[in-house]
Amino acid sequence: MSTSSIATPTATAVSVLAEHVSDHLSVFVVAEDTTTGRPANGGLRLLNYPSDEACIADGERLAGLMTHKHDLYGTGFAGGKIVARAAEPAAVKEELISVTAALLDSLDGSMITGCDLNTSLEDMERLTELTPHVLAAVGSPVDASAATAHGTLGAVEAVLGEGLDDARPGRALVHGCGAVGGTVARVLVAHGWTVFTVDVDRERASFAGATPLPLDCPWWELTLDLLLPCSISGLINVEMASALPVKAIVPAANAPFQQPQLADDLRRRGVRVLPDPLVNAGAVIADSIERFAPEAWKSATADEVYRFVRDAVRQRATKFLAQRGDGLTVDAALERVTAGCGVDPIGLSFGEAA
Repeated sequence: MSTSSIATPTATAVSVLAEHVSDHLSVFVVAEDTTTGRPANGGLRLLNYPSDEACIADGERLAGLMTHKHDLYGTGFAGGKIVARAAEPAAVKEELISVTAALLDSLDGSMITGCDLNTSLEDMERLTELTPHVLAAVGSPVDASAATAHGTLGAVEAVLGEGLDDARPGRALVHGCGAVGGTVARVLVAHGWTVFTVDVDRERASFAGATPLPLDCPWWELTLDLLLPCSISGLINVEMASALPVKAIVPAANAPFQQPQLADDLRRRGVRVLPDPLVNAGAVIADSIERFAPEAWKSATADEVYRFVRDAVRQRATKFLAQRGDGLTVDAALERVTAGCGVDPIGLSFGEAA
């Protein structure tokens, strides 16, 4: 037995706008209540959540993060996420695609999705065949993970105060060497950095020039210039935060601290910690180009998009650090960054420059 419905939005910032619940697959579209003029945007995530309630709670958390990220960069989107629960994720892919297409169509374009955990570009290609409400660089040379990696490199350059070509190489640790972290680590190695890597897949961490560490190694005791969490949420616990001898933390992973106050504790010790929505916005910036400057997007090379993303993140991260240097709180500094966004979506600036 299954049910599909459109839920009535609540007074909260994000809520379940549409859902499908069955014995083996539940799918929830969690987003700001918005319109097709400013559609919600966020990826489709598939996990074996312990319950529908846990699935929705994660969707609300992630949609809230997406709201923050979209606002920081003036993407033209509202915040959203699609979260799906299945005991056997690999066994429900075909059904997930068809159910998600139906839910997106039911919302008439007020939600747009792309890849996330356990969904791939191939999944998005199949979804695009069923619904137009997808932004995932389908048929484009641009890769969303590469865009996020280049945005992360822009944040690194903001911390360094100069481009990687000019900066003195230092010591960095990249935790998680997948599509994002692996790219970031390789670029740092190419620029002469000493790069330590940690990954559940030892082979991914063991590329030329890197120093792979065992998973059980106390990597948080290494003296570092940069720590780049690119793996899981909640990576850094109290013990790690207390011990970290690091100058700056640039997180590509969402919510890298087990408790948010750990970031503030590190900042009080003089560690520069960039907020993750400021760092990992590369994919949504690319989405903004694809949505709002489609002709420029079609004619652009991947490198042109990545360069635009890198510059955008570097500029905003630099502004954030400058506001912090002037004594503003983290929240106040982020408000200043958000207030500096233009009226038009950032993607249009790429169209104007192209």
